[in-house]
Amino acid sequence: MSNSKFMQDPYMLAEDAAMPYLPDSGGMAAPSVAHGRLEAAKRRNERALMAIEGVEGVSLGQNMRGEETIVLYVRDASVRQRVPPQVEGYAVETNITGQIDILQG
Repeated sequence: MSNSKFMQDPYMLAEDAAMPYLPDSGGMAAPSVAHGRLEAAKRRNERALMAIEGVEGVSLGQNMRGEETIVLYVRDASVRQRVPPQVEGYAVETNITGQIDILQG
């Protein structure tokens, strides 16, 4: 499931989809093998991560060094103590968003 509204980089045009649009590659292109492994790790662990009290969302992103990470959107700073520092060898970053309410229409 894509949570594109949570993307941190407003210049990132890639989408969490079967064949994302990657403008630098001239259109449609398959994600890299490393990114595919990260995405698979996210999918395998998303349910458990979302079960942590205070975790509002799970996504993929990059840390300050440009390394791909799993990003957890958390309600407040106290939640950071309950999240793992790594998932399947990938670093976990947290982003405080407050409570996220998704309206269903």
